Amino acid sequence: MNDHRGVELRHLRYFVTVAEEGTMTEAARVLRIAQPSLSQQISALERRVGAPLFHRRPKGMELTEGGRILYATAIRALAEIEASLDQARDARRAVRVGVCRTVPEHLLARVERIFADDGSLSVEFDEADSQRQLDLLRTGALAFGVMRVFHPIDGLAALTLDDEPHGVVLRPDHPLAEHTALSWADLADQELLWFPAERNRRFAEDALAHLAGHGWTPQLRIVDAHSQALYCRHLRTSENLVGLRSRNSFTADAGMAWRPFVSDPPRRRFVLVALGDSPGARLLARSGGRSSDDGGIGGPGQRAASIPSAASSALPGSAW
Repeated sequence: MNDHRGVELRHLRYFVTVAEEGTMTEAARVLRIAQPSLSQQISALERRVGAPLFHRRPKGMELTEGGRILYATAIRALAEIEASLDQARDARRAVRVGVCRTVPEHLLARVERIFADDGSLSVEFDEADSQRQLDLLRTGALAFGVMRVFHPIDGLAALTLDDEPHGVVLRPDHPLAEHTALSWADLADQELLWFPAERNRRFAEDALAHLAGHGWTPQLRIVDAHSQALYCRHLRTSENLVGLRSRNSFTADAGMAWRPFVSDPPRRRFVLVALGDSPGARLLARSGGRSSDDGGIGGPGQRAASIPSAASSALPGSAW
């Protein structure tokens, strides 16, 4: 019985080269191996096949009928293997990226560009709130997360994707809509449209502390609405009720008014994060550099100290 399992790719490559070059001498030169070694390899291949592959003529090597059959198959096999190797080199490794609710689409496009620039990664987005993302990052189920972070988190590297001031969103006929900008005192008697705190208790504490620090401790109207339509519906059907949103996160067709704060507005800040001791942290460092001023990167084992404790665009029920 012939041991076909002993046939290796190098044997086929040697065989094809001899068939194409016509002589052992020229094939050995092309392959950059010694001619006696090449002759031994061809003889070994013929033993494994169990049939002669060449007629040894005075002028060179001529394929036998069996040799012609093997040659036709071998060149196809080698071509397919080479093509597969090229595809494998070009293949992009998929990485799972968590995404919190209400992330603008243009930020997801920016995340895709970051990984495209790396040249070897493609993105698979999974929706998850920020607390859930932290759990999945720590278990390895996610490689990265897109989230809003308003307090230091140990062990995260973070690249700022977007940082915008919040303003006040209110119905067009609201008395405060007559102002071009709102002071904290203007909001003293206003309720605030808010989300259930259990969705993100730390965020709720930090955001409301920012408001209280400016003298506004509003009564909260807590609703569990996810869409912009429901959010606006609550504002439109209630008196003395306002929301907090960034301008760019509030679409023009919402039919609502938006007014900026006069001073020190809460902010909407989205970050791309990875565990600080992971390869993802190094990718973020290459993408954005380390900066304590712009919230670029918190390094391995460090807190994301540059991420401020400020309010974000919190759709009711979105909680990050």
